[in-house]
Amino acid sequence: MTLNVRGLPFEVPSYSLTGDILSFQRCGLQYRYYNGSALPPSRPVQMWTGEFVHGVLEEAYRYWHSHHPPFPWPCTPTPWPAPATSLARLPHDIGELGDLVEARLAAGGKRPRSREARNAAYERVNAAITLLAPHLFPLITAAEHRLSGTRLMPPLPGGGQGRGDRYELTGIVDVISSIVVSANLQNPLVRLLQSRIAPGYPDYDLIVDYKAARRPAVPSRFWQHEEWQVQTYAWLWRQMPQTRPVGAGLLIYLNELAPSRTDLVELKREVLQGTTDVVPANGTPDYYALHQWQPGPGGTLPALSSAFRLQRALRIVDVSAQSVLNAVGQIDQVVSHIELSALNEHQAGNIPAHWDACGEQQDCDACDFRHFCPSPANHRAANAPPRPSPVAPG
Repeated sequence: MTLNVRGLPFEVPSYSLTGDILSFQRCGLQYRYYNGSALPPSRPVQMWTGEFVHGVLEEAYRYWHSHHPPFPWPCTPTPWPAPATSLARLPHDIGELGDLVEARLAAGGKRPRSREARNAAYERVNAAITLLAPHLFPLITAAEHRLSGTRLMPPLPGGGQGRGDRYELTGIVDVISSIVVSANLQNPLVRLLQSRIAPGYPDYDLIVDYKAARRPAVPSRFWQHEEWQVQTYAWLWRQMPQTRPVGAGLLIYLNELAPSRTDLVELKREVLQGTTDVVPANGTPDYYALHQWQPGPGGTLPALSSAFRLQRALRIVDVSAQSVLNAVGQIDQVVSHIELSALNEHQAGNIPAHWDACGEQQDCDACDFRHFCPSPANHRAANAPPRPSPVAPG
């Protein structure tokens, strides 16, 4: 006797911009395995470093908002190992805030992968609060702000329809800033924004998203994906009643404020290949520091100026009406691919055949399922055409 396959239940699926959309774009198969069910709920797959950095910056802002301690912010000199006593610390010491966030993450079973990763995370939040917080914190009106909206369910690739006729799109914006230009003309961050956004915004809202990562190369898929994410945040914000116009989005790449040796190797390669948009001006100390530095084990890292590191960290994103419409259209396409993958798996009962394994090497390194992945990054790299060698500028 032939048994009919039970159809998918009718529902309004919910998709998180970070937990679903960006995770699927990074690697569809890893997303499916970590998700743990045939139909993906909105559950982020985040590493310790990202959650730690976001948590410390949020705690720092909330303390500053309540008590307004002066800058520069105090910092425990050696974050590892933790001091045996905290008597010498102030309540808003970065080490104290870090201990609080680490304890919270440890309670959920999340710990840094190494001492080096932990130290690097402390160095980056220290640099962020030292270089950026004096200009950003006074502009913040909301932190960790949840947004949601609904959109028509897009048709599946090749025809067909996903679950329901609509889907919910959710996101958590790290920072919402309300910019009153006339009151902040001396703020260097506002001056930077004013030089880049379209005229006609005397007062506007700013969408800010922290990235616990380095600035991606312009040809990288992550460059475009992160832009779409912020532009979709702008779309969600505009669906809310009584909100001011969104004048710009701001991505903050925190690794750029305290780059590691690996980050600097990538930066030098991208500068030589012309694949990054922020480079040190010819003849400046930053130019010579980077170009004369010879990557390799050991040795001192090039001392890049605070101004250049901050320039690398800040990326202003266009949120004009046309760019936002394009971004949400791209998100619709991702949702349709997730729905199709879930539908095909449901009908065939096979996971690897219907979810794309497209992660890069760093994604594979952190993936628990890399040993039986049908298309690991190193296999795809071995079969890719050779990349041209960088040529130093004359």
